[in-house]
Formats: sequence, structure tokens, C-alpha cells
Amino acid sequence: MATLSWSRGVDNHSPISTYNLQARSPFSLGWQTVKTEPDPVTGDMESAVAVDLNPWVEYEFRVVASNGIGTGDPSAPSRVVRTNEAVPSVAPANVSGGSGRRHELVITWEPVSEEFQNGEGFGYIVAFRANGTRGWKEKMVTSADASKFIYRDETVPPLTPFEVKVGVYNNKGDGPFSNIVTVYSAEGEPREAPSDVKAASVSSSEIIVVWRPPNPAPGRPKNYEVNYWKDMEQEESGERMKTPGNETTILLTGLEGNTLYHITVKGYNSAGQGPASTAVRAKTKKSRKPFMQQLVNGLFVLAVYFTPRDQLKWLANTLAFPLWVCILFYF
Repeated sequence: MATLSWSRGVDNHSPISTYNLQARSPFSLGWQTVKTEPDPVTGDMESAVAVDLNPWVEYEFRVVASNGIGTGDPSAPSRVVRTNEAVPSVAPANVSGGSGRRHELVITWEPVSEEFQNGEGFGYIVAFRANGTRGWKEKMVTSADASKFIYRDETVPPLTPFEVKVGVYNNKGDGPFSNIVTVYSAEGEPREAPSDVKAASVSSSEIIVVWRPPNPAPGRPKNYEVNYWKDMEQEESGERMKTPGNETTILLTGLEGNTLYHITVKGYNSAGQGPASTAVRAKTKKSRKPFMQQLVNGLFVLAVYFTPRDQLKWLANTLAFPLWVCILFYF
């Protein structure tokens, strides 16, 4: 709260009936009318108390007088004053989390605006416990701008559910906690390699590669990385190509003709990469043939080595037609 006083101005021969008290702060959109005690502030008064102000915020105030004719111009603004500190009263919003690396519990929240921090020494109290347990673990986060906390414990299995809440504090004391939400520990990086990897030459510069994803388990791949290198070269000197999603087929392009390549596939997600598959080999064709011959050869390879679904994907890539066109062409 803030106590305001003023001197009565000229009423222009019509008695002042009420005063309106206004305030602005770095967080307000211009001047705003504030609640007062008493309410209303009548024309015979020269002081009042502005209430329901935010603690530890700088305000300017002004007074506007009204009479039977209308409302006058506002007074000049007061000097800037800061309200007193108080215990925080607003809890963090949008508490959530997840992802991270194996054995990690990642907790996130929306930081509390400076307007509602209510004093110096503002920070967060992150509390969590595994579902079914009683005691809360509490960790202090001293930065007012923080929005994430990562707890690491080698004994935490992947996708373990935790109850989580985030509270606030400042130099005046502890404020409220958010509502309790459930957050799962990190899934972890893929633990198995893709299986049944097959590769076949399509042209003198292209090799198509398909594979099966690992068995469903914690650490599911979100994308795949295909490594390929020439025979007689080291794997480290090879090239890498990533799928945009969790597709299980890819067309390697820009290869050298009549060249043997070694190829591996590994899955990865936000936690990291999984193990690579056993390397397979494929040799590009000797020279680039006319398009129709290339198409015939490609269709033969597809018919021998790959499923109808993979065949349609290759057709769409090669012909640059929509998939539905290729389906009509195929059938």
C-alpha cells in the first residue's frame, strides 16, 4: 500500500465531488486507476491510501479531480516510490519436463515475472519424489530467471514417473508451490541397433538402404543416421546422412560409380546415439545409363530385394512424382 496526499486545486466555481487515484509502474500499460481506502475518495479529502499494489515494485502516482461539470486534468506525477517487500504469492506456471539423458530427471517451468517476485533474493524450490514414495527431495535454484532443473541419479531407471512441484522464495520467506504434476525420467539413448539392414545399387551414383527399427523399448529412436564409406577407406573418413524422422529407408546420392561402399545404420534421439548395425556392402553401377534403362534396373532391384512399400518410396524419389501417382503407376 502507499499513502498519498495532495493539495486541493481550483474548482472553477463547481465543488469537487470525487478524486480518482492513478498509478503506473514498469509493468503497467500506462496509467491505471487504483483501489483506495476509503472508497470513494470524496472532494473534501486531501489524502487516501492506495491498496492492492504489488510488493517491491516502483510506482508513480497522480490524482484526477471531478465535479458536476466534468473531469479535470491530472496532477503532475509524484516521485517514484517502491512498495515494501513481502513473501512471494505467485507460484511458477506450466511445470513440466521430460527428455534429457539416461538417468536424468528434467524439470521445467515458466519463470515468475519480476512484477510478482515481491522482493530481493528471489529463487525457486524444486521438489520431487518417485511415485509411491513419501519423502520429497528439495533443491534450491537461486537464479530468478531459471526455468529448468536437471536431477541426475544413476539408479533411476528410464521412464520412471515422479511427482514434481516448484515453489518460490525470497529474503522475506517461502511462497507457494505449484500444483503437483507427473514428470518421467529420461528415456535414454537407443540401446539396440537397427536390424535386417539391406542395401542395393540403383544407379552409378545411388544406393537405396532399408532396415527394421529396434524392438520397442525405452530409448526409442527419433531419427536414424546412415554412415557409408568406400572400400579400402576407414569408417571415420566416410559420409553421414540423417533421416528427417524415424523413416526406415533412405536413398544415398552423389556416390562414385563402380565403387564398393560399406554401410551402417544407427538410431538416435535427444539423449544420444545408439549402437551401429553390422555393416553391409553395396557397389554402385559402372556408368550412368539412360533414364529408362536406369528405371528398369531399379525396378528389378526393388522387386528382388524390397517390400512393395519400399518400392513405392523409391519410385516417388526417382520419378519425383507424388506417391499416389506412383501407386497408380505401380499397379
